[in-house]
Amino acid sequence: MIKYSVPYLVYIAVFGIIPLILTFVIVGINFSGAIKSSFSVAPPPEIIYNTFFFSLFTAVVSTLLGYILAITVDIYPKKLLILLILLPFTIPFTASALIWVISFYGGYGWFTYFLGINYDPLYFSKSALFAVSLVSAWSSVPLAFLLILASLKSIPKEIKESSQIDGLTLSQYYFKVAFPYSLKGILLAFLITFVLSMGNFDLPYVMTQGGPGFSTTTLPLIVYFMMFQYDNFSGGALFASILALIASIPAIGVALLVKSKGFRFSLPAIKIPDKIFKIIALLISLIIIIFLDFPVYWMVLVATRPNTLDFLKPPVLIPKEFTLSYLVSSLESSVPYIISSIIVSLIVGVLTILLSSLGAYEGARKFWFWLLLLSIYLYALPSTSYIIPVYLMTSDLHLINTWIGLALPSAIFTASFAFWTMFNFYIDFPKVYEEAAEIDGMKNKILKLILPLSRPFLIATFVISFTFAWHLLFYPLVLSETPYQMNFPPTGSETATIFALNAISQGSVNWALLASSALVASLPVVIVSYVAQDYMLRGLYSGGVKGA
Repeated sequence: MIKYSVPYLVYIAVFGIIPLILTFVIVGINFSGAIKSSFSVAPPPEIIYNTFFFSLFTAVVSTLLGYILAITVDIYPKKLLILLILLPFTIPFTASALIWVISFYGGYGWFTYFLGINYDPLYFSKSALFAVSLVSAWSSVPLAFLLILASLKSIPKEIKESSQIDGLTLSQYYFKVAFPYSLKGILLAFLITFVLSMGNFDLPYVMTQGGPGFSTTTLPLIVYFMMFQYDNFSGGALFASILALIASIPAIGVALLVKSKGFRFSLPAIKIPDKIFKIIALLISLIIIIFLDFPVYWMVLVATRPNTLDFLKPPVLIPKEFTLSYLVSSLESSVPYIISSIIVSLIVGVLTILLSSLGAYEGARKFWFWLLLLSIYLYALPSTSYIIPVYLMTSDLHLINTWIGLALPSAIFTASFAFWTMFNFYIDFPKVYEEAAEIDGMKNKILKLILPLSRPFLIATFVISFTFAWHLLFYPLVLSETPYQMNFPPTGSETATIFALNAISQGSVNWALLASSALVASLPVVIVSYVAQDYMLRGLYSGGVKGA
């Protein structure tokens, strides 16, 4: 008998499964017209190629760097190292894009300066896609690192001790022993970063608007352009269905990989003395950490200095003068957007906990792996692929530009992810507590016993959900129209990411405005993530790669 899972099942059906089906229905109603109207204004082969290149580059680079960092942290389990690696994870994609726009700018940005590039790679079709893909990899490294580190941490201590007894060096252990045991987590990191990149709307949209020409236009972007630039919903549904079909392959792969028992494959291990291997691993990791954290430093530096120091060669890389005027101005302007972000993120976090905890508990106790696989599939599937029915439904209910109209659909991503991690958490939850409750005749044991005992994990899930919701740009862009009007009943639901996006839409290159807007959009969630970092790490470790 289904009891606790009903709300979760209804929710994923209304905001995930049914919209996905309706997308294909919309295409089927006017298939020939959709092809003619959409393919005449956009080149499908180039757009599909861009999507694959963007996603594959992101997955390969982030997984490789994540594995190197995971090995180093496994050797040096220092909290500071983890914090430095996770810093990009707390920065919304919109803010990340703004940071990198001023990092690439001609020979004035720090990145182009260090590489000796005298032009902006975003302005040229031959380099724009590579530049945007590099930023995507930068933002994906922390997630790949966490998944791989969780796999390394799940290796029984006896195995590592046995390798030491057998005389294996650290290099031999990590490539010959640890790699096979963590291969499932590595493949999972690759597939998840790959499929999430396929649905990444924010970075290409903010950095290049899909240009020059169509050189950085991906499937999520063309869906949005078809809807709001060309007023062609059937064409948008066609590209959305193409995205859904393509993304379904790695999404199903993620679900099946989680269900599998893993793989065993060893790398050729070179015997390197432990001291030398540790130094090499630490040096490479420090270079990667500089790559991860310097953009954030650049954001803070540019946001807190006079703009007279921006367009200089070589760029000023250390603080010389200090001003808070741009930051204060951005903070004052951002208040309505910040209020909406806080309210919407809180609603998403609470909704995620209420739906996923009860559903995951019942699903785990009844071993409903079909529901787990379905949830993982919905989590991995790009929301762009079913946005049109969601938009039409929200519009019909007159919920466009409202907090609840934005929060309800946005929780599909966090709820499905939370169900996945909670399912694995409750699979291992000791049954002795429930047996004792039954003996004592306790009623409503899930509310009185199970959830209170799960409190640390629930807090972790809430923080992660809050962070994910704060990062969203695509749903606020589609389902919002104005910032909060500071009235009651409340109207207006544009979020902090929209506020940051507006900074790049001013038409002028104002680094201080871009950097301060990015900082304002990032600061609240960075603070939340820092305060609750232990809970967040515990949540990410607890369930995502169980059995890896």
